[in-house]
Amino acid sequence: MARQSDRRAALSLDLLESLKSTGFWSAIGAVVGVIATVAGIVVFLTVDELRNFAVSVLIIGLVLLFIALVLSPRAIAVFMAGRQGRYGANIAVMTLAFFVIMILINFLLFRSPTRVDVTATRVFSLSQQTVQVLETLDKPVRANAFFVPTDTRTAFDQQQAEDLLNEFSRRSSNFAYRFIDPELNRSVAVQYDVRDYPVVVFEDLETEAQQSIFTLTEQDFVTGILVATGVQQKRIYFLTGHQEAAFTRDPATGETDEEGLDFALQGMQRDNYEVRSLNLKQDGQVPEDAAILIIAGPKRDLDSEEMDAIMGYLIGGGKMVILLDPDAPDSYRQLLAEWGLLIGKNPIADLISNVAGEAKSPMAQKSNAQFVSSGLTGVPIVDQLNVVFFTDATAVQPIIPMEDIPPYMTYGSLTHTTPASWLETHPEEVNYDPGDDLQGPFDVGAVIQAGGTLTGQPVTADDTVAKIVVFGDSDFARNKFFFSQDNSDLLLNSVNWLAEDYELISIRPKLIPFRELVVNQRERDFIKWSSWFVPPVIMLILAIFVWWRRR
Repeated sequence: MARQSDRRAALSLDLLESLKSTGFWSAIGAVVGVIATVAGIVVFLTVDELRNFAVSVLIIGLVLLFIALVLSPRAIAVFMAGRQGRYGANIAVMTLAFFVIMILINFLLFRSPTRVDVTATRVFSLSQQTVQVLETLDKPVRANAFFVPTDTRTAFDQQQAEDLLNEFSRRSSNFAYRFIDPELNRSVAVQYDVRDYPVVVFEDLETEAQQSIFTLTEQDFVTGILVATGVQQKRIYFLTGHQEAAFTRDPATGETDEEGLDFALQGMQRDNYEVRSLNLKQDGQVPEDAAILIIAGPKRDLDSEEMDAIMGYLIGGGKMVILLDPDAPDSYRQLLAEWGLLIGKNPIADLISNVAGEAKSPMAQKSNAQFVSSGLTGVPIVDQLNVVFFTDATAVQPIIPMEDIPPYMTYGSLTHTTPASWLETHPEEVNYDPGDDLQGPFDVGAVIQAGGTLTGQPVTADDTVAKIVVFGDSDFARNKFFFSQDNSDLLLNSVNWLAEDYELISIRPKLIPFRELVVNQRERDFIKWSSWFVPPVIMLILAIFVWWRRR
């Protein structure tokens, strides 16, 4: 018992001496100062909401390090002069150099407009259409983004808008942006007539024209720039009233019908076109500002007044995309016959190139030379496509032999089936019958450019011709198959070509795909526990190995 008492007394004496020693407090201050300094830097760089707190912690850490140096300068000097001090200094210098190099690399990459998007569908890349608008911007435009920084509900939207605006500014020296707190800067909000926020107001700094955008998407931002700078968007009209494919999105639920044309029309909007519906029964004629008329999969006939309205539009130098199925009403066949086109009534079957062995779903593949390049037709719609498929498609062909087509009319094929295809006269039994079935290959998509109708009625517009892109299928453009293979690009490239936006004809970035890791409870537990314990165990094994080698 006496020995234990002596030990306790000695320990208490040593502890008391340590508390009285400046070296002890210097060591404590140094350790706590280093921890506080590192923690303050890390929090400052990673958590925006705690930056003020991080600065306070960083200052406390630096003060503690200064106090440690003042309390025991001799111990610090001896330590720095020793072997451990030299090793520590070398490590500190190398660590500092590493961070300086990383900061410089990050700064250079930040200043460079070059980006590498490694996502599967290039979801973080601006579309070529947006880049083209920004690069041709010839007047200063500023985006005024009104967000409340302290509102956590809009924090994600603010980050999304800032990332997008930052990419815009990198692409054009004439584009700038700023973020404004509408609650702290009420006078600025009133100046831009901002009552609801978040909102981004695009402003032409020369004319002071403004356009407010409430939806924070790339397409809407581009629209804001175009409207603010006075650039008129080309208008595309899609025909309704005959059970055509059209918008089917439910405004309440956001759901779409797989037979609708929602995705295609939204794709045209992303290409900076203004898309409107057209009911000829109501309007009586195709509007004069129509850049393109789209007719997709109609089920009912045109009446004579509607037929005359469309013919009048084409004779005036109009442009049209028409997608007809084998069961299309005869009035549309009569309309195209005036322009030298014949649409089949039987579906195509293709034994060689089809979807999953379904002969009635022909597939066009670049590897099979089923696309006709612009080198032969002068039409670059399909130059960059690889695979397109159709379901229940029919043939498109000239109504008269190619050698008899008048000189003011040009027919060009876009895509065709293989020689092992035929027009099936008995769709319920897909089997080639030499006596009844006409053998291919057949065009499924084609272009007609004409200075007049086949009967000799001339196009009245000066220095222009009527242009029609026709497909013997409408299913490839419907919601169900629009994003399959290159189906979307086939339709949108056709629209770009007709609108004479040749620089927009491209392979577009796809929408963000939904990817989810589906695991059962056992797999989930394995991922959780292995991520917690495997890395530390590996580090422990490596440490033991190093210690064993150096002992």
